[in-house]
Amino acid sequence: MQDINLYNIQLSDIELFLNVAKYGSFTKAGEKMFMTQSWVSKRISQIESELDLRLFLRNKREVVLTPAGRILEQRLTNVTDDILDAIQAAHVAQTGASGYLRIGYLEWGNIVFLDHIQRFIADNPQFSVEIYRQRFADLRADISIGRMDVIFTISYDCDQFNSTDYCIMNVKRVPVLAYMNKSHRLANRESITMEDLRPEPMLMVDQKSSTGYGSFVRNLFVKHKIRPVIAQYAHDGGEHIGSLLINKGVLLASAFFLGDSMRDEIARVPVEGEYIYVTAVWRRQNSNLVLMQFLKDISD
Repeated sequence: MQDINLYNIQLSDIELFLNVAKYGSFTKAGEKMFMTQSWVSKRISQIESELDLRLFLRNKREVVLTPAGRILEQRLTNVTDDILDAIQAAHVAQTGASGYLRIGYLEWGNIVFLDHIQRFIADNPQFSVEIYRQRFADLRADISIGRMDVIFTISYDCDQFNSTDYCIMNVKRVPVLAYMNKSHRLANRESITMEDLRPEPMLMVDQKSSTGYGSFVRNLFVKHKIRPVIAQYAHDGGEHIGSLLINKGVLLASAFFLGDSMRDEIARVPVEGEYIYVTAVWRRQNSNLVLMQFLKDISD
């Protein structure tokens, strides 16, 4: 084994490696870190040379961790989390705060219990509270490695959280809405049934991005003995906004999707008898006392 000069490896290199491992793509890792695909590929090759390790197997469709790369990812994830926690703790100490709380919520949705969060901050000025807006996949990843203390997601997206490692709490029941163009034939109805959607082209989220959503919607149609007409798949509901604007189909989502935006262009019609929950998820091993206080406040 060759001598390894760690002076040639920077913290940004570790972050780059972990992002490539996370997304399985030089392009997506580059987008995350504002780098070009060619630069990411070149730098990863340099890192492999410096460490004398083959970290990734490359093909035209994706990059996959080697066994050595997988070991390095597991170990470095913990190291970077410790570094981030140390930096966060230092910032907290500098501001005079006695604790901190990191909250994540869905990119295409509202901050649930915003009034509760504002009141918690007002009642506890000694705590530092940070709020991040993210996609389903990033929420799951960040809660799993401890970058978030608690996330607010939708109940159908909790299928990947096992009860051994995570606590899951339904905090608010919300109706399922059918989102559609204002000119759609059902747009002026006070409510609709699943049967009304039988002939309608549907806008769906792909299984890879949210297996829970796919299963939830599929089960809705199965329950009502409907074979849906699929107009288009996308990575998340936000990617379907353009399709809604051109009246390409109907999207089923929670009442928090889009919030109050685009009401002049996109109608929201409740689906009779169908509900989901806004859900709080946190790791059982998280011993953050600020988190415990926050959870107690929102559950009261």
